[in-house]
Amino acid sequence: MYQNIELKSNKAFIATVLVLVFLIGLGIGLLIKRGESSQIIIDKNAKIGLPAQPDLSAPAALAGSNFMASINGTAYYPKGCPSANRINEENIIWFSTKEEAEIQGYKPAKNCDF
Repeated sequence: MYQNIELKSNKAFIATVLVLVFLIGLGIGLLIKRGESSQIIIDKNAKIGLPAQPDLSAPAALAGSNFMASINGTAYYPKGCPSANRINEENIIWFSTKEEAEIQGYKPAKNCDF
């Protein structure tokens, strides 16, 4: 009878120690991780379904592009529209035709003349 009590108390002791070790390890891991900030990378040029963009630094790339949009927006603008000046250069995507912009999911801007 005393052997059963000792065996049961040994199992309970071992289980308690394992739980405490787990919790201490988890706490140490959280403390170490709290000091580090994980890096978040946002690729603004990645949009599902968009074809590869031409090199915009070359003047020839813009020659056939008559419409522009922001990769973060939903509207496209004609090349000379003043409202398109609000788009940051790194966010501009160019289209040759209205149809090309609309295929990519963009709609005509309401504040520009087409």
